Amino acid sequence: MAVSKVGDPMRLLTRASVIAAGRRSRWVVIAVWLALAMLAVPLQAKLSERAADESETFLVRGSESAAVKRIIDERFRRGSETAAVIAYFRESGITADDGRRADTDALALCRSGAIPNLTMVATPYQRACGETDPLDMSSGGSLLTSPDDTVILSTVLMTDDSTPNVEQAVAAIREVVPPATGDKSGLRAFVTGRAGFEADRQAALGGINGTLLAVTVAVLLLLLLVTYRSPLVALVPLAVVALAYLVTSGLAYGLVAAGLTEVSGQTTSILVVLMFGAGTDYCLLIVARFRDELRRTRDAEEAMVAAAQRTAPAILSAGAIVAGTMMVLALADFNATREMGPILALGVAIMVCAGLTLLPAVLIALGRRAFWPAVPRLEPESAAAVTFWGRVAGLVHARPGVIAAAVTAVLAAGALAGIGARPALDFSESFREAPDSVRGQQVIRDHFIPGRSAPLRIVVAAEVGGKVQSALTEGTHTPVADMHAVARSVGADGDSPGAEAQGERSSAKDLLIFDADLRMDPFSEQSTDTVPALREVAERAAGGQTVLIGGTVAENYDARQALGRDTRLIVPVSLALILVVLAVLLRAVVMPLYVIATVILSFGFALGVGSLIFTHLLGQPASDPNLPIYAFIFLVALGVDYNVFLLSRISERRRQHETRRAVTEALERTGGVITSAGLVLAATFATLMVIPMEALFQIGFVVTLGLLADTFLVRALLVPALATMLGERNWWPFKQTATPG
Repeated sequence: MAVSKVGDPMRLLTRASVIAAGRRSRWVVIAVWLALAMLAVPLQAKLSERAADESETFLVRGSESAAVKRIIDERFRRGSETAAVIAYFRESGITADDGRRADTDALALCRSGAIPNLTMVATPYQRACGETDPLDMSSGGSLLTSPDDTVILSTVLMTDDSTPNVEQAVAAIREVVPPATGDKSGLRAFVTGRAGFEADRQAALGGINGTLLAVTVAVLLLLLLVTYRSPLVALVPLAVVALAYLVTSGLAYGLVAAGLTEVSGQTTSILVVLMFGAGTDYCLLIVARFRDELRRTRDAEEAMVAAAQRTAPAILSAGAIVAGTMMVLALADFNATREMGPILALGVAIMVCAGLTLLPAVLIALGRRAFWPAVPRLEPESAAAVTFWGRVAGLVHARPGVIAAAVTAVLAAGALAGIGARPALDFSESFREAPDSVRGQQVIRDHFIPGRSAPLRIVVAAEVGGKVQSALTEGTHTPVADMHAVARSVGADGDSPGAEAQGERSSAKDLLIFDADLRMDPFSEQSTDTVPALREVAERAAGGQTVLIGGTVAENYDARQALGRDTRLIVPVSLALILVVLAVLLRAVVMPLYVIATVILSFGFALGVGSLIFTHLLGQPASDPNLPIYAFIFLVALGVDYNVFLLSRISERRRQHETRRAVTEALERTGGVITSAGLVLAATFATLMVIPMEALFQIGFVVTLGLLADTFLVRALLVPALATMLGERNWWPFKQTATPG
């Protein structure tokens, strides 16, 4: 079979698949991919190690809170200190023995050497270790003992806030203090604070990539076995994707090591899902076409060349849409979103390469044996029987207007159900089951000033430090209950900052750090909403001098603002990119426009129905702030991605028939494989729901729901109905003339 004409750039790209299927080259291709995967295995482990440190993942590029962290790291001797707060709780009241236990635990932690970069351990009664505090420690009891005498707090400070070291420190603390369930005397201890929160979040995600991989492979293997009834052809796509994933991990580590991008555990988790979901679908398209061609010819090599030539343009276009959309994420200011872009785009690109080279090489090496025991046999065209998808295509052909109206009404009704803002998840709602740190924060909230476990961090010019402190603590409209100068260290030159400063001074003695506690839960949406007012009060008091507010609460506010800005930028850029790729592929404008509109409609449906289910069935009305943008990116990119498979088949049949008949034949011939692909992808994203984090559960649920709606309503009914209704107008403004054949 001849290879593509030289004048068609898209078809020229199929040469790679044709070459990979050659008698000798197939073995070279397989050997090269195996070698690359073996070289990447140790790099994959290193990528996981780099991804474990998420200390800056949820910061915002160029934000005030990020600037605070950077200034503290660069200009203060101690750098960014991370606190673990130990809340000792006895419902009947803390006893003298409990106080002695807190002191004993503090001394044990100081002497253990198990906490990296430890700077201080303090209880309400003593400083077990750490430099002398310029502040009078006699006030410590009032600051660290609850008014009802049921809770006392100990503080463990460390200068290294990298995630692995924080996890190690919290684990060491929990080995020493009483358990959260209580010791024999009934004394309970909760390890909370920023360090506790981070450690519990990592524990919830611990080993999640392995879990995701195992669940994903099991689900995909089951679906492939049901679809093809062949163990070999079920295993081949998974093996191809696994090799591509290893190669991607190795290359991604190279990008991270070179400083070109960053990586987090969230990114590596989604990479697993995206590559195994989308990659398996790309493989399915080639496998299904190869099986069809084997029914038309005895020559397996000829069948593979034909399959590759007819599927490569669709796979390349689909991959370009997904990779391009992922790269748009690099425009985001929110670090967690931005760093996903290059790595996910790389994964899709590598997967497309593997699908167009490694898969054909393996399939042609196996030949018809790949489908054992359901080996495809030669069948004349006339032998085709009426199938389920043939009946669906006939129904769409007969009543396109009714079907289009009915499906649109269902999707629109679901989308309208989501009208109205949902509150953002606070930290206590971030876990499917509350861990130690959340329960500890609840104890502090109930018995102390709630903000004690996550104070604001304020960097201010030394000469106006007192004014800013007074403005924030004495202002009638500010929610600050206590502005205490931590004064946890002195300047780099060893001089005490002095009583008038009451805070840690920078090495140049021009800046001070203060901590401020809020009167409300620092992880609540209400607390986040106070940040703009606090910054306004502080700036007015500083009179033009430097004053910056950071810390967890401010970081949450800056992240929320950044997500809004990122959405307003990423959404239109993504849609424009997808429109261009579809217009080039289909050589039309009308069809790409309504295809994008239908996928946006299914996105709205998923978000709206998901909101109803979360609120009224699952009892979780709050929403993760990342949900809309992540759901949009995956649903629109992947929804259009799999519409490409149907549209390219319509365009192919259009060369022989008028549009209405081309749509009917395309739906009849591709309905099964495209629906299987949609189910595979939906099942893959559903695996995110095994993660005990509410944010990833919600993303997995909404994306899965949207993909199912797109599979069974949009691709199977709505798009074919609209294409049938519009007929030849689909191809405007380019005139395409059918060539009867």
